Parts: sequence; C-alpha cells; structure tokens
Amino acid sequence: MRAAKETVVAIEYTLKDDQGNIIDASGDRGPMEYLHGAQNIIPGLEQGIEGLAAGDAKSVLVPPQLGYGEYSEKLVQQVPLTAFGANTPQVGMRFHAETNLGMRVLTIKKIEGEEVTLDGNHELAGKTLHFDIKVVSVRAAELTELSHGHPHQAGGCCGGGGCGSAEGSEGGCCSTEGSAGGCCSTEEPAAQKQGGCGSGGCGCS
Repeated sequence: MRAAKETVVAIEYTLKDDQGNIIDASGDRGPMEYLHGAQNIIPGLEQGIEGLAAGDAKSVLVPPQLGYGEYSEKLVQQVPLTAFGANTPQVGMRFHAETNLGMRVLTIKKIEGEEVTLDGNHELAGKTLHFDIKVVSVRAAELTELSHGHPHQAGGCCGGGGCGSAEGSEGGCCSTEGSAGGCCSTEEPAAQKQGGCGSGGCGCS
C-alpha cells in the first residue's frame, strides 16, 4: 500500500535548516503517525510523501509557503503587562490565545516596562525546511479515524509515537501544535501542521 488519501502513514524523520542544523527528529519518540489527506502535517511534507510505500526513504525540501508560511509582522503585537493579571510573563513563554485569525500560539518576545511584545508567528515561519524521511508503515484508515480526522492509538489519542515532543513548536496535537506528555500538551513534532491533528479534537477514543 502507498501513501494516499485515507491512509494512515507512519514516518521517521529528521528536520534540518538551511545550515544543516537539526531542528527536530522523531528519534526515541518513535515514528510519527498521521492521516494522509486530512491536513495533519504541513502541506509540503505531505506532498513529498504522496505515493511512497513502507521502506521508502526520501529527502523533502519544503519552502515556507508549503510549511509554516512567511513571517508576518501583522502577527506581532504589544499588550499591556496588566493583561496577564496575577501571572508573571517571561520572555520565551508560550500560550494559546484567540486572535482575529483564530486560535494561535503566542510567544512572548520582549518585555519593556509595562509593555509586552507577543509574536503569533510559528517559530519556523519563513524558514525552508529540509526533511529526511523514511516511511515505516502505510495502512488503510479506520472509519472512526476518518470521521475524527486523525489516526488513533491504543489510548485513543491522535498522532503516533505519543505525538512527539518536538523542538518546541507550540500548541498540542489536538489544539494548535502533542507531546509524549499527552495529546493536549503544548509541544508537537515540527512536522505536524499548526492547527492540530485534524478536526476531531481531543478525547476521541
């Protein structure tokens, strides 16, 4: 069987930047599993995997427009420190917030006096991504997986290998970017698309 719409594909991968630095790798997390054609992973990677079978290996180059998009200054904003209430914001902190572009992961980039600078860009926005992938398995998706929009594991969570812990790309497999800590945690494999493992949401079984 080959990777195509309505198949569940498991891949091992290493992601590097233009300089050859490793950004993320499946590594000890085990293969990352996704539902092909359900927008579980970034478009450029999915296109590169299309038609591959178990055992196939390939290098896939993903430009920004087929990855996490170009960097946008429109996603950078300043908010008053008082907006955080009793919480103490710190540079580098990430959190989910509803914006005029929908739910996004925001990163605190700078704190100056009573003003906090937030960045809604994915940390890989504007970057060309270099994937070395190996297809571990391809299988037909189950009806419940198709209806939920993502693959199921023994625990009913989405993704494969525990969703992965990633290089820090934020959001949660079923929110906006999953880790071994759980499907609704705040980190995901860089291969996964910001926005989650499909429309099924958390808690499906």
